[in-house]
Amino acid sequence: MDAEKAAEDESPATGPTPLVTAIQITLTEERGHIFGPLDLDLEAGGVTMLLAPASVPRTALLLALSGRMHLSAGTLTIMGHTNDPRATFKDSAVCCLDEIDEIAPAVTVRSIVTEYLRWNSPFFKWVPNADDAALEALCAETFGDVPLPQLGDFVENLPVVQQLLLKIALANIGKPPLLVVGRLDDVTSDDDQSQVLRRLVELGEHQSIIVGGTNRPPADWNIKVVDLHNMSAVPAYSTSGQEANA
Repeated sequence: MDAEKAAEDESPATGPTPLVTAIQITLTEERGHIFGPLDLDLEAGGVTMLLAPASVPRTALLLALSGRMHLSAGTLTIMGHTNDPRATFKDSAVCCLDEIDEIAPAVTVRSIVTEYLRWNSPFFKWVPNADDAALEALCAETFGDVPLPQLGDFVENLPVVQQLLLKIALANIGKPPLLVVGRLDDVTSDDDQSQVLRRLVELGEHQSIIVGGTNRPPADWNIKVVDLHNMSAVPAYSTSGQEANA
């Protein structure tokens, strides 16, 4: 018994699973310095909000964290992949950024859902135009108690909450381990923004979610917050609603 106890005492303590470890990551382009050097340590699971003004640096960081942008310097490990954007790309999805999923005017919900279903089906499989059952299968988990749009609705005419949740559902069609969501700032109403965040918290029970935002979420939502208002400084970490320690 004593030997067993000693072995347990010597076993390494298990802590939170790391999602992102960034060491001195920097992005510089022809137009100049974008962000960094920046260090990050993000835990897997749930929702993590990168609290920063809507800006080119924040968008670039979100794209890098989803494997959609190469960095200029530093070490970035995401889900065990170090400086490997291609591997991160395969294990993640990103949405709600105009650079990624801006939807052209006069596109109906039926058209965009059908298009995504076809993109994500084997090339030899015929996928008919989306019907109500297909819409519900794709969107019900993301929308929760938010009403689904109608197939004939134009996406640009949908309420902003439905627009964002539709983009999230489309991006998340393959249920990857990591979902990156940008520009919650497009939701100007606090109530609407809370509605979208609540849906992300629900999704975060089954995958890791990183979201960009400018408003600190309510304290009781258990959203992890990283203060990045100065994207060339050491970030401050906190739980939603609590002031971060600089």
